[in-house]
Amino acid sequence: MRARLRGPWGRGTDRGLLPYQMVMGVTTGSIGGIIAVLGPLRDEQGFTDTQIGVVVACGFLAAFLAQVALAPLADRGHGRIMAVAGVALGAAALGAMAVMDGIAAWAASRAGLGFAAGLVLPGLRRAASVLNPSKAGENLGRLMVGEVLGFVVGPVISAAMVSVGGLRAPFVVFAAGMALFLPVVARLPADRGLTDTGHRSSLDLLRRPRLQGALIMVFGYFAMVGAFEAVLPIMFQDRGGGPIHTGVAFTLLALPIAVVSPRAGRAADRLGPVQMAASGMAVVTVLTMTYGFLPGLAAPMAVMALVGVADGFGATASQVAVARAAPEQRQAGAMGLMGAVEVLGAGVAALPAAVAYDFWGERPVWVVTGAASLVLVGAGWLRLRGSDPTGADAGQPSASSSEPPASAGQPPTRRMGSPMS
Repeated sequence: MRARLRGPWGRGTDRGLLPYQMVMGVTTGSIGGIIAVLGPLRDEQGFTDTQIGVVVACGFLAAFLAQVALAPLADRGHGRIMAVAGVALGAAALGAMAVMDGIAAWAASRAGLGFAAGLVLPGLRRAASVLNPSKAGENLGRLMVGEVLGFVVGPVISAAMVSVGGLRAPFVVFAAGMALFLPVVARLPADRGLTDTGHRSSLDLLRRPRLQGALIMVFGYFAMVGAFEAVLPIMFQDRGGGPIHTGVAFTLLALPIAVVSPRAGRAADRLGPVQMAASGMAVVTVLTMTYGFLPGLAAPMAVMALVGVADGFGATASQVAVARAAPEQRQAGAMGLMGAVEVLGAGVAALPAAVAYDFWGERPVWVVTGAASLVLVGAGWLRLRGSDPTGADAGQPSASSSEPPASAGQPPTRRMGSPMS
């Protein structure tokens, strides 16, 4: 019988999920740490708000390319190699941020960090979704705990390091931390799912109507996330805040997500993910439209805590919807498409949001961003409602038998405890 883990990583969780949670936390913590210093970075380097948007967008778009092109490799059993390469590249990119100046260098370094995340995330999400297919939602929710704790701890560490050692200190600390974590990543266990013996691109999964609908919802939602990363730190800086305020704000956003996500995953396993995803995302988009009308720092920070509760349900359920739209041996491809759509939505929105804030201020940015996201979430929900569930919302993941074999005479194979190579 597999050991069970109790404690902050999840009540009764399979212990096999813990290494993936740890790697997820380290990866997202390094990215989250950058958010807290965007305001001071703008002032020290003399960047415009638009140039900050370029830096943010480069990271998102590089992660998009990595996940579209390389995620299927994790379905073929290469998840551990991808994770090692991603963590090593992330450490190098953060080290470059510690010493480089100028918009081109910062954009390239942020792109390197984004590409690194794109290498790591699909394999981790695949491992969670196939660990116990009947509890895919719960395990994806618990993986999100690691993801969110990284975003919680990263900005706090970053803000503390800025106070102690200056603007470059966080990048030195995060680069060293990722480098020291490489031995742990190199020992990641095998995931327990079927592997794909074909050499197909993940793009062929886009023929599935249910996946189309889920990805439209994810795209709309993460367009709003891109505006968060590009505009909120600058807005707090302009209102008299600093890295500490940004770190606290994103902590208030992330902590409710960490608490809610496992429960949301269990509910999605039991009730189906579509309505939960649409409802949670809709609440977040409406709350986002209020940011420009809230004075000072305390009010928007309080609203961010409410956003975190709704996000825990909406974002977790959307991952379950994606997982159920693809067979087991194609989970990394589907999760890679989801990750690509996440960063594409965020990257496409980050630069226009920064430009709009630069020229027109807060209210137009948040009203337009929230409204556009709400429309896209609604469109995805309608696409899901109009497609044939084929049992995908009946509480079970899509059967692998629904996917044709990779090639004649070569059915997918199940990994039996071999290392994740």
